Amino acid sequence: MFVTHVRLVNFRSYSDARFEFSPGLNVVVGQNASGKTNLIEGAYYALRAASPRTARDDKLVAWGQDYTRAEAQLDDGRRVQVFYGAGQGRRVRVNDAEAASLDEVRRRVSVFIFVPESLLLVKGSPARRRAHLDALGAALDPAYAAAAADLHLAVRQRNALLLSVRAGALASSLEPWDAQLARAGTDLGRRRRDLVARLRQGFASYAAALAPQGGSFDLRLRSPLEAFGYDQEAFQAALVRRRSRDVQRGLSLLGPHRDELELLEVGGAMPAGAEGRDLRLFGSQGEQRAAVLALLLAERDAAAAGTGDIGTLFLDDVMSELDERRRRLLVATLLRGGQAIATTTTTMYFAPEELEGANVIQLPGPVAES
Repeated sequence: MFVTHVRLVNFRSYSDARFEFSPGLNVVVGQNASGKTNLIEGAYYALRAASPRTARDDKLVAWGQDYTRAEAQLDDGRRVQVFYGAGQGRRVRVNDAEAASLDEVRRRVSVFIFVPESLLLVKGSPARRRAHLDALGAALDPAYAAAAADLHLAVRQRNALLLSVRAGALASSLEPWDAQLARAGTDLGRRRRDLVARLRQGFASYAAALAPQGGSFDLRLRSPLEAFGYDQEAFQAALVRRRSRDVQRGLSLLGPHRDELELLEVGGAMPAGAEGRDLRLFGSQGEQRAAVLALLLAERDAAAAGTGDIGTLFLDDVMSELDERRRRLLVATLLRGGQAIATTTTTMYFAPEELEGANVIQLPGPVAES
C-alpha cells in the first residue's frame, strides 16, 4: 500500500497545498527553507496522527491560524484526515467516518521516517527507544499493542499502590499487582525480544553498508527479564523479594519498562571483555545517522515480511550526508521496491538512471516558517 496524494491545510508553512506521489521513488527538490521537511512531516502526520518532530500539535498550526488539517489518500481508495484545532484537540477520520482509535489508522499502512530529530533514537533516552520499538510492534500486531497497554496499566497501578503501602497500607495488597506486572511484563518482554531478533540481521547488514568507515554492528535488547529466562513465575518471585525497596522508592524498579535497546559497533579493536561500542556514547555523527537509517530499513523489511506491505519511507535530506558510494547503495535499496519519498536540495545526488523512473517534485523558493 502507498500514498497517492497528500493535502496540507494551515500546516506549518503551507496554507493549502496538494502533492501527488508515485508508488516508487519520489524526489522532493527545494532550496533550504522551501518547506521540504514540513511536507514529509505533514504526510507522516496524516498517516500516523503524530509528528516525528514535536509532541505538541499546536506547533504544527500555521502562523495566524487556529487549526491545521493533513490528508492522505491511499492507493486502495481510503482517505485519512487528521485535524487539530485550538480548543478542539485532534480528530481523525477515515473515509469521512471518525476513526475508532489511532491504532486503526496506524495499521493501515507501514510508515518509516528519517528527519534530523530521528537521531534522538540513538542519542536520546532508553524510553524513547522502547517507545519506538513498541510503536513498530503495535503496527505489525494488535496483540503486541495490547501487551504494551497491559504493561503500562500494571506499572502505573502498582506504583500507585506502592505509595499507599509506604503510607501505611498492607504490603499484601500488592500481591494482585505483582501477578499482573509479572504476567504483562513477560508477555511484552518476549514480544520485544522476538521483534529485536527479527530486526537484528537486517540492521547489522545495512549499518555496515552505510556507516562512514564500515565495520560490524549489532542490535541488542538488554532486559532485566533475561535473568529469569522470561519466566512469569520467576519474575513474580523476584518482585516479591524486592518489594521493600520498591516501597521505599515508590516505584516498580524491575521489569521490561527498564529495557534498553542498544545500537552497537562490535568486533575490531575492542577492549578485552567488551561486548560492543555503544553508538549513543561513542558513535560519531555519521555512525549514528547510519545506525538510524539501518534500523528504519530493517524495520521496513520486517514489516514487508510480516504483513506483505513494505510501506512508505520518508527521508529528509539524507543524501547530502553520504559519500558517493553510500548514496548509490541507499538508492539501490530504495529502488528494490516500496514507496520512498526523499527530500534534497539538488538532483545531482542522484544518478541520471535513478531519476528516469522517479517522480520529481520541485518546490518553489524559500518560505517563512511557522
